[in-house]
Amino acid sequence: MGMKTKRLVLAGITALSVAAIGCVSTFVYAQPSSSELEQKTSSLNNELSSLNGELASLLNEMDTLSSESEELASKMEETQARLDEAQAKGEQQYEDMKLRIKYMYEAGDTSFIELICSSKSMSDFLNKTDFVKNVSEYDRSMLDELLKTQNEICEENEQLEKQHQELVGKQEELRAKRTQVESLISSTSSQLADYQAQLERAKQAEALATQQALAQQQQQQQSSGSTSQQPTRPVPPEEHTPASPEGKKSLGSFRITHYCPCYACCGSWSGGTTSSGTIPTPGRTIAVDPGVIPLGTRVIINGQVYVAEDTGGAIKGKKIDIFVGSHGGALAAGTYYTEVYLAD
Repeated sequence: MGMKTKRLVLAGITALSVAAIGCVSTFVYAQPSSSELEQKTSSLNNELSSLNGELASLLNEMDTLSSESEELASKMEETQARLDEAQAKGEQQYEDMKLRIKYMYEAGDTSFIELICSSKSMSDFLNKTDFVKNVSEYDRSMLDELLKTQNEICEENEQLEKQHQELVGKQEELRAKRTQVESLISSTSSQLADYQAQLERAKQAEALATQQALAQQQQQQQSSGSTSQQPTRPVPPEEHTPASPEGKKSLGSFRITHYCPCYACCGSWSGGTTSSGTIPTPGRTIAVDPGVIPLGTRVIINGQVYVAEDTGGAIKGKKIDIFVGSHGGALAAGTYYTEVYLAD
């Protein structure tokens, strides 16, 4: 293989490696604007309000179940008292019947037999026999009635116990939901506080940028007034108008923002590499829309040469995000519009 061929193969491998690194690298997102933060804050406020409403509903339902549980427990105590009373009556009647039988057959009491034998006629005999039979049947009937009552009370008690278990299950389920909702409320509140702090910082940065732009505009107007009496076009707020580099092609006016590697600017991608696989470096790295400025392009912004090495979810169209070393530096640099030129 010739030297020229080897060089071509090596160049191809290098290009493929760079492309692969760019594909797997994580995106570093630009610092969101105040309008984006206001939308997110409003959304979180609505979500927090909804969660608080859900929590209030759960607490009301838990109070209702607690009242039902207390009422059910009272019914169960009453039913158990009735069951104890019925069981006591049954046991007492059973003991009375056993004593009567024992008295009749073991103690030699022959009152019933004498009563039957003292009959003066067949009709009298049958009547007295029926009497003895009715006494025995009454004892049996009372025992059966008490047994039936006990069974009914037991069934009622079992039904109440089943309802009680169902209420306990619902209460446990509601307690689990309450814990989950409270956790979501805590998490959402933390996110809301974080976004509110970001929104406040963004508003301060934008206000500072506006002040700087107005001051620059006033300086330009004073300078123009001292050199010429001709009216000049007013410079809109947040617009930088540096001197045009000689012989350089203009790409147009771009919205310039600034970001750093912190979590507030980059989220979960903080501390990562750029989308082209390089380490972001202040004074060199910028995030662009690759459809407008291809990655690797060198551009001039306010006289400084930067390299398009990064992309961002919020960087679409004519927007450029300049990488700086700290969050304070990003806030201080603010947001403005300026002309961008090709360096090469």
